[in-house]
Amino acid sequence: MTARLELGYLGFEVSDPAAWDRLLTQVVGLTANGENNDGSRAYRMDEFAQRMFVREGPADDVCAVGLAAYNRDEFDALCARLRAAGIELQTGTPDELRARHVDHLVRFKDPWGNPLELCLGLKTSPTPFGSPVQPGGFVTGDMGMGHLILVMPDLEAAVPFYTDVIGMSVSDTGAEEWAGIVLSAVFLYSNPRHHSIALAGGVPAIKRIAHFEVHVPTIDEVGLAWDRTRSAGVEITHMPGRHTEGVYSFYGRTPSGFEYEVGTDGFRVDEHWRQRHLSRFTLWGHHVPTPAEAAT
Repeated sequence: MTARLELGYLGFEVSDPAAWDRLLTQVVGLTANGENNDGSRAYRMDEFAQRMFVREGPADDVCAVGLAAYNRDEFDALCARLRAAGIELQTGTPDELRARHVDHLVRFKDPWGNPLELCLGLKTSPTPFGSPVQPGGFVTGDMGMGHLILVMPDLEAAVPFYTDVIGMSVSDTGAEEWAGIVLSAVFLYSNPRHHSIALAGGVPAIKRIAHFEVHVPTIDEVGLAWDRTRSAGVEITHMPGRHTEGVYSFYGRTPSGFEYEVGTDGFRVDEHWRQRHLSRFTLWGHHVPTPAEAAT
């Protein structure tokens, strides 16, 4: 079973909204779209009114993972599976619908406390999207806004919840030794993007989120984002490289401590995709910068 869902939006509770605003608008290339009625700040990356929002608070972590259903049948079916699994659903109030820029919303948590939201009817903006620093825009469309990695305390138990209840499918699994620990990951898809969510185990659960990714159309645009990141003095956490699912990318540090990734290319998946078990997550590159590289 593969539900038709996309990663519709992400919300972050952050202690330094001004630093986040600079990162998102001047480095990554989203555009600010004003303040929501709940005090959060909206950001765009395509025709929709909000793909990310930032609210001030101490958590410095993800506070909303918005899963957008493709249609009402998918929305109702997932609600039914969640209720059957004993998950408490909270229907969005009119104020919450306005803050999320959606027609329908239910909020819930997975068994490990991750803040998930199911929505239907993402609102479009009356004005075209245009970023002065990312004129090529972002790759969204039928694949949603990108992906995120959630750090799970019990990876083996988490996978059935995200497959049997949420309805996602496994594209790949893998394990790789890194700095003396074994990192395990399960990559989940619910649209043609290789993974909209990946679940990570074997790492300290300092944050709920390990990183989020945004997708740009070309390698040149990854390079331009790289230049903006370096010019802005943002910490590079992983040098450019090519993942085993085909994405070419680099990683930087957000003001909240977790990472962001800017990538391009990558495999599209469908019902004919054959799941792989990976012994490494990167074909080449993506190493932690050496002191000399970090200083240049």
